[in-house]
This record gives sequence, structure tokens and C-alpha cells, in this order.
Amino acid sequence: MANSVLMLCRNNLELSKRAANSVMGQDVETELFVIDNDSTDGTQEWLHKDGIAHATFRPQLGVSVGWNYGLQYLFRLHDHVLVINNDVVLPPWFYGELLSYDDVPFVTGVAVDVMPEDTAPYMPLTPNPDFSAFLIHRHAWDVIGQFSGDMKFYASDCDYHIRGHRLGIPMMKANVPYYHESSSTLKLASQEERDEINRQADADRQTFRNLYGCVPGEPEYDSLFK
Repeated sequence: MANSVLMLCRNNLELSKRAANSVMGQDVETELFVIDNDSTDGTQEWLHKDGIAHATFRPQLGVSVGWNYGLQYLFRLHDHVLVINNDVVLPPWFYGELLSYDDVPFVTGVAVDVMPEDTAPYMPLTPNPDFSAFLIHRHAWDVIGQFSGDMKFYASDCDYHIRGHRLGIPMMKANVPYYHESSSTLKLASQEERDEINRQADADRQTFRNLYGCVPGEPEYDSLFK
């Protein structure tokens, strides 16, 4: 059975195509499933034309709900799912390298700003996962549960990390690099949409603070993992 990949997108069609091509170019067999969060730039037409399995949210429901919907669907068919942003490019060996860490139920790559041309040397895993490209096994999903729908765009990944840590699920980052064009959805959005994203991000951070008494980046956040 092919190795499943879940990708969320919100416009940025050319980036989505580039990410999808890198998924199809993996040295292991892959199967892509896309969540389209109400794109208006021809994304739907591309998905239909290329026969890519997908679901569409209109209006968009955000990152957390998209991840939950896609993972619930894919874990009925697969034991593991690679979840990526649409602004990444995976080197051909990326999925296979993450699969080699078969004793880790949640493992991520490491984002770099220059496309890697070769595999990176082995380094010990570190407990600071990168949620722009993460491989999650069904065991981790069954134990930790869904991402919090109370945080639409931001901080639900950090909340998931804390919950996984408290439940004893190792959530690690491997020295397996991939290219990430960071914050492209925000950078390429209209001013009106950027304002909406920023307002929601502030609300998400406040929800996180209400839960944990801090936000990521503050010293108190690191203490949550001690």
C-alpha cells in the first residue's frame, strides 16, 4: 500500500503544485490527499484535472480542523501519514528517511531555506518537532487525539506537542532536511486576508495562554516540558 501524504492548502496554487510534485517524486510509493481551505485561485480545477484525491471546505475551517478531518479519514486506511504544508519541497529521500525511525510514533524533518541536494548526516533525535512536515503513526493519534479546534491557525501544534509530552508519546525531530518557504500563506495573501489571519492568530495565542499561562517563545513555555 502506498504511503499516505496529507497536504493543506489555501491558495498559492504554484506552491501547491511544487509541493505535490515533490510528494510524487519520493523514492517510496506515495498517495496524496489534499484539504483545500476555500482556495479561489484555480486550486480546485487543478485537483480535478490531475485527479488528486481531496476534500474542500467552503468557507475555510482552518488548519486544526483540516488536519483532524484528513487524519481521521486517512487512518482508516493507513498506519502512518506524512502531513505537510503546501509551501514545502521534499527531497526524494525525505519520506523514506522518516520511515526509518520506525520506533518513534511522531517524527518530523527539519526545515531549511536552501533545497538539500543530499541526505544529511545522522544526528540524535531532538525533542522539538517541526510541524510543517511531520510523520504521525496511528498509535500517536490514538493516544493524543485530535488537534484542538479552539485554535484555528496558530498554536494548536504547540498544544499538541505539550499533550503528547504529558501522555508519554515521543515527538521528535530528525536531521532530515526539507525546503520550507515559511509563512507563504500570510505573505502572499491580500491585505484584508492578512488582517483576518493576524486577528485570528492573536485569538489563538490568547487561547493558548489561557490554557498554559504562557505562549511559545516565552521561558515559561520551555518549562512545560520539564
